[in-house]
Amino acid sequence: MQPANKLSLPASTDTGSTGICHLKRLWAKVMTGTNISEQYRHERELDIALLNFLGLGLLPAYQYLHEQQPDFETFEQWVTSQGGRQVTAQTIQQCNALLHNTASSQPPVAADVLTPEDIAFWEEHGYVVIKNAVAEEDCAASREAIWHYLQMDAQDPVSWYKKDHPAQGIMVPLYRHPAIDKNRNSATIRRAFEQLWQRTDLIVTTDKCGFNPPETDSYRYMGIGLHWDVSLATPIPFGTQGILYLTDTAANQGALALVPGFHHHLENWLHTLPPNTNPRKIDFSGFLPIPVAAGAGDFIIWNHKLPHSSSPNRAGLPRLVQYINWYPPLEEMQEKWV
Repeated sequence: MQPANKLSLPASTDTGSTGICHLKRLWAKVMTGTNISEQYRHERELDIALLNFLGLGLLPAYQYLHEQQPDFETFEQWVTSQGGRQVTAQTIQQCNALLHNTASSQPPVAADVLTPEDIAFWEEHGYVVIKNAVAEEDCAASREAIWHYLQMDAQDPVSWYKKDHPAQGIMVPLYRHPAIDKNRNSATIRRAFEQLWQRTDLIVTTDKCGFNPPETDSYRYMGIGLHWDVSLATPIPFGTQGILYLTDTAANQGALALVPGFHHHLENWLHTLPPNTNPRKIDFSGFLPIPVAAGAGDFIIWNHKLPHSSSPNRAGLPRLVQYINWYPPLEEMQEKWV
């Protein structure tokens, strides 16, 4: 491999042995350095969509590139080895359609999931709960995968607080597993997102799982409190987020907490703040979030304009979850992060 400062930037149409467009360019941008990546921020949506189509996860892909500094052939081998799967011809076709912007909506693969009442609730409150989106046996398989990944025993509370587990706060960086992949590609969950986006040309994020154990005298909740995962530069485009409960989750069991209806007011609220105020560091005590209790297999979608967080687990059992979001692959993002 040439030294990083000698690399030239390939065209998006340049491919390697996989035939995947833009992959070599994405690799080269990272190898060349942060500054060149910033120069191509207009390609961010394409970069993210490509990694999601390949089922890689943004954090694992960029960690691998930054830490290993592989040549392109090695990176291609890593891409095709992730999740114990082969990159299919259909996947390659989907990736290349992104570059040429030739993807189109297709007929839904499942019947409508959200009722008119659900849609009305969504529009008013900014979130909706899909009951029994995933079967109990699939939740059980996913729980087992998370317990195994964390090297913990569901029946041994002492193991829940071991110091050498791979969780990052309440986040579990388990991105690929057959049970996790099955949930991620649930036709029921996908159809609910299609109804909210009013389009079918969506792709799914390759995201983390979550583990939130009960608080004890020696362990306190490790979440970050109310926040947004979107830039607050206005206008804020429509967007969604989603969480699958893998355990029955009571209101006091670390449930997702939301401020219902705030999507109607966020931009006006931002404009009322004093100049140079960081909206992420104000006092949120008056926001009155509600915890959303639900059962194992229930799926919650919320408008990304809602302030949200997990919450302290003051029950007797951990909360296990999986994060899933379907979105249009080349939707524009705010260039500026506020």
